[in-house]
Amino acid sequence: MDDRLHEVIAQCAIIHEKNINENIIFDLEKVEENLSEYDSDVKEHYLTLLMQYYFQNNKIEQLKELLLQGFKFDMRFIDVVEAFCHLKDDEENVIEFLEDNVVMLKDSVMEEDLKMMYDYYQNNLEYKNFIDEPLELIKRNRYVCVQAFKSKEEFAKLFLNEDLLKSLQRDMPFLLK
Repeated sequence: MDDRLHEVIAQCAIIHEKNINENIIFDLEKVEENLSEYDSDVKEHYLTLLMQYYFQNNKIEQLKELLLQGFKFDMRFIDVVEAFCHLKDDEENVIEFLEDNVVMLKDSVMEEDLKMMYDYYQNNLEYKNFIDEPLELIKRNRYVCVQAFKSKEEFAKLFLNEDLLKSLQRDMPFLLK
């Protein structure tokens, strides 16, 4: 079993590299065609990883298609950071689409994650109009609020949600210690 998992992971890496090199990574139909020659466990594992990749790259249509096929992935905060840093237009985005998952996400939030989003925000002010809404969603995550509160860095203030902070101070003060 363990050997098979390593084999599946290795095959997924090869498939992914091939899809990127052939420039079909965002053409889900072609990706799935290429997967038809692989075992079902490889296909399933790859499509789960691909869903995470689509989330990180803010490819909402492909993400929706995989959701409709029944796939899901375990979101981490770094996935949200990546998705945020791929917001470039006012089209629907993955952060707003999976709003509840982002707001309720229970994961470690590192100061460098906030810094990366802050830098993207500051260096892409032309995107501000459509970055603000996803930013507000991210600020509703209690672990983002806690990290922003604990940080001594000026940039962290961008992520501080005062209403949520008051609620946490009242209901979950142990998080702020």
